[in-house]
Amino acid sequence: MLRIPREGDETAPLMATLQKIGFADGEIDPRGEKRTRSKRKKKEKEVELPDWDVSKGRWRSQSNRSKRVVRGLGIWIGSLGAIAALIIFFVKASEPDEKEEVPDFVGAQDQFDDLVKIPLILPVEEVNDTVEIPKVMKKSEAEFLKNAEPLAREFLSADNVAQIIPLVHDSGDVGKKLRAHYPDGKIVPTGMTKFNASGRVSYKDSFAAVTVQTPDFETKQLAFIDGEGGLKIDWESWVGWSEVPWEELVKNKPEEPKLVRVMLKWVDYYNFGFSDENKWRSYRLISPDGETMLYGYAARNSLLDQRLRPGEPGATVAVTLKIHFRPDEQSPQQVVIDEYLTDGWVDAGARK
Repeated sequence: MLRIPREGDETAPLMATLQKIGFADGEIDPRGEKRTRSKRKKKEKEVELPDWDVSKGRWRSQSNRSKRVVRGLGIWIGSLGAIAALIIFFVKASEPDEKEEVPDFVGAQDQFDDLVKIPLILPVEEVNDTVEIPKVMKKSEAEFLKNAEPLAREFLSADNVAQIIPLVHDSGDVGKKLRAHYPDGKIVPTGMTKFNASGRVSYKDSFAAVTVQTPDFETKQLAFIDGEGGLKIDWESWVGWSEVPWEELVKNKPEEPKLVRVMLKWVDYYNFGFSDENKWRSYRLISPDGETMLYGYAARNSLLDQRLRPGEPGATVAVTLKIHFRPDEQSPQQVVIDEYLTDGWVDAGARK
């Protein structure tokens, strides 16, 4: 029976004192445990670390991480430097020697490189020709637009040749050209929905051009020449007039030079009778309505060739030329370019 101890009573110990069992050297432990002599490593001197983190050693790990980052960054920068050095080496190696001549033909695309060292030599009469300020440029732009807009509306609403003749600049035989272009004397009015659609006037040589918008949303340039008879419209550039209608030109293949207005573009096309690309320069000639195409050729590196070449090899420009067909030519689409008349479609003779 259990009794609660009273004050002064001695209590028996609840746990026996742990006694160490000793065995003689070589004696086997009856508990089956193998006796081993413990080895204590000498405690190394503790490295002094900052007081804020001695226990966890973060300062040391952070230092090692920084070293690895710096080493990796150094390897990365070194690799970039090596790559840059290789690129510079190959670029320098690929550059042509300064004394090396520019090739006449580079790959599949002729970029007019053979013309780089050939200056444009103008005739003496052109160099000494004096240039006067055109009459149309002596007026203010506001005054010009005020006079040009009613003229444009009347011109684009005309329905017969008689109405249009007084409105156009006469370059000498404009009446004859108009009647040949409109055999029955009737004209389908183009109409105009917006004058000066681009918001600016373009001046070139002795004429000014304004963009107009037609009822079918087509935008075209209308050229004005201020001559002796006052401000007039250049009809020939408006319709893209050519000496021979394009249908007749392609059908009859005239062997004498004919005046044509075309959109010109350099192309790399050498075939049939014009296969010698060292002799010829090829150009694509497109009719004003975009329906007919010819290939025109000029003697390579000639003055004519230099005049013809666009500002950029891939550009398409409006020019006025004289061309002819060679007899017994294999291709019906190849012509010789005889003369460069005008940059654009306004006749040089009309710019007076």
